Amino acid sequence: MVTAISNGVLSPITPEQSKAQVLAAAGELVGVLHLPVVEAYFWHAACHDEGGGPFRGAMRIAYPLAPSFEASDAEVAKMVAALQRVGWSGDPNFHSHGSVLKKHDVTVDFAPQNVGTPTRDVELLGECRDVTTNKGDSQTEAITFN
Repeated sequence: MVTAISNGVLSPITPEQSKAQVLAAAGELVGVLHLPVVEAYFWHAACHDEGGGPFRGAMRIAYPLAPSFEASDAEVAKMVAALQRVGWSGDPNFHSHGSVLKKHDVTVDFAPQNVGTPTRDVELLGECRDVTTNKGDSQTEAITFN
């Protein structure tokens, strides 16, 4: 079986597919964790520092601050454990100050609580397989969860 290659990307996906990939993971995360979403945004992110392709689906979900840094760390640990019970696992190749999990090629990064922000957030990143999006094409889109 031969797999298509485009711009050096094996089995490229469309912008719609990269969005669907991240939104499916976000929906599972919000549902499993019963996460109280303050706001959520989706965009197509460049996979290189230069801002060029390939691109991937990206999402930021903001949720309320915990009463303390210690409480936040404990809550994130419980969230990570809950996601691991439904098939998420650690991602040793993704380096972050937060807690990182991966499932179906989507990476989830729970950022540590920060004294300078009004909310905590989790970032979701899909696969770098969208070769159709161009630099400057991506618009940030607000997402709501039911």
